[in-house]
Amino acid sequence: MLFFCRQTGNSDRRKVKRMKKVRRVLCLFTALLLLISLTVTGAAVSAADMSVAFRQKVITVPAGSAVTLKPVLNGVKSSDLAWKSSDKNVASVKDGKVTAGKNGTAVITASAGKASASVTIKVGKRVSSVTAAKQTVTLKVGDTYSVKATVSPSDAAYKGLSYKVSDKSVLSVKGSTITAKKAGSATVTVTAADGSAKKATVKVTVTGKADKSAAAKTAAPKSAPKGKASANFNTDLTAFDMCDNIKVGFNFGNALDATGGSGLSSETSWGNPKITKKMMDDVKAAGFNAVRIPTSWGKHCDTEGNIDKEWLDRVQEVVDYAYDDGLYIILNSHHDNKYYNIDKMTADPKVKEHNLKMMSNLWTQVANRFKSYGDKLLFETLNEPRTEGSANEWNGGTSAERETLSDLNDAIVKAVRATGGNNAYRFILVPAYGATSSTHILRQTRFPDDDRVIISVHAYSPYNFALNGSGPASFTDSDKAELERFFSDLNSIFISKGRAVIIGETGATYKKNNDDRIAWAKVFFGGARKYGIPCFLWDNNAGLKSGAECFGYYNRSSGKWMHPEVTDAIIEAAQ
Repeated sequence: MLFFCRQTGNSDRRKVKRMKKVRRVLCLFTALLLLISLTVTGAAVSAADMSVAFRQKVITVPAGSAVTLKPVLNGVKSSDLAWKSSDKNVASVKDGKVTAGKNGTAVITASAGKASASVTIKVGKRVSSVTAAKQTVTLKVGDTYSVKATVSPSDAAYKGLSYKVSDKSVLSVKGSTITAKKAGSATVTVTAADGSAKKATVKVTVTGKADKSAAAKTAAPKSAPKGKASANFNTDLTAFDMCDNIKVGFNFGNALDATGGSGLSSETSWGNPKITKKMMDDVKAAGFNAVRIPTSWGKHCDTEGNIDKEWLDRVQEVVDYAYDDGLYIILNSHHDNKYYNIDKMTADPKVKEHNLKMMSNLWTQVANRFKSYGDKLLFETLNEPRTEGSANEWNGGTSAERETLSDLNDAIVKAVRATGGNNAYRFILVPAYGATSSTHILRQTRFPDDDRVIISVHAYSPYNFALNGSGPASFTDSDKAELERFFSDLNSIFISKGRAVIIGETGATYKKNNDDRIAWAKVFFGGARKYGIPCFLWDNNAGLKSGAECFGYYNRSSGKWMHPEVTDAIIEAAQ
């Protein structure tokens, strides 16, 4: 009996041990499944939220020196990054360590999957000091002031400056221009943007009370958007914020705006190749952070404004090239003057009523197609709207034509807003007659009452140097003074009154005068930036000849920059 009991006890113990082993195996198996699940889920979340970003846009590195880049990563490991330099002779990169070679500019890109970010490396002398022209300034409420500062040495590789204020309730800042908002004191900090962290400060005292009657005349638009935008659209951005974010833009002219041929062949009807993703990549790598995509629609629409689907698909394909590169984009209605006919709209109320509906229908389709796109996509109602061939074509038109144009701009903006979602907040550029730079006409033009409308101006200035092929090739001191007055006038008419401005087209035609074009670029793009006005370089791919309309900078067939010293000067001055 004892033997039997002993055997039974041993058997029970063996069963217990086996059960414990089974439990341990099951626990381990369950833990393994959980770990796999978490890993897969984590990977999926990371893939959805992967991002790479640099804190600085430009870094100056002395020749022979090295700097280690540490991008901000989300869902990405530093070991997963692939590094690339646009010019290894200027700056090479390995695992984030950048080694400076010869003086020049290179773009360093870090990427992982579809996530990527770029930073411009300037090889040369770093800024050693920043000096403000005035250390103390006194303003009255409503006054504006352009903060002037210089950097040393004078041959620093990158002279860009950033501006911040200590109290935004007292001062607002756009570019280098500050505006006094209420009585009080604040400090403006001017910092070298080359990574040296050198800075200067300006103490500002604001006195007096605002003149309410004057403020009513110069107030910004009161109309504000309503509704909900998607997560990829920052609804807190102001028009001035957008202009600050856009540093310098590039026009792909004479392509989607060409009006020859038929159907999709119109894109190449003026002799340029189709726009490709590589072209867009090259423009970004050169240092442009925005593109304007001139697009003609009338040739691809019926008389009611219904757009051919294949044309809208092709336009979206090109927009996506830029959107996927993280560029800011302006999409417009370009050579469509004869489609909507301002002269006939002005002369005949029935034509005006029909064409207002036609253009509203056209833009409703465009707006709906791009409704889900984020805040980096901007629309532009019209390009250089005017009565072609008229006596006043380039002189501001007649007062009646200008009023017709204002009604047309109002109708297009209203049509875009009516599509809702992101388009309720989307920034829209609106031009005056001919997109004129005439301050006399600009003062007389009525623009939409919409706080996300940005004034669009074209300025091939000074005319004889920049646009007149038979004009002088030298950029003179009087030319410089003319440009300084022009930017000051834009500030007086618009910026100081709460209206943001973008110069959608500019350039200086090639007259075998690149030294002078460089001098022009520094004054034009640098002068515009002081007032927070971003500029878009007009490129028509005609840069191998000299004379009139030779605005080619990037060869779209070879993928090479035709005048890199000029574009480098433009990009640097615009920062």
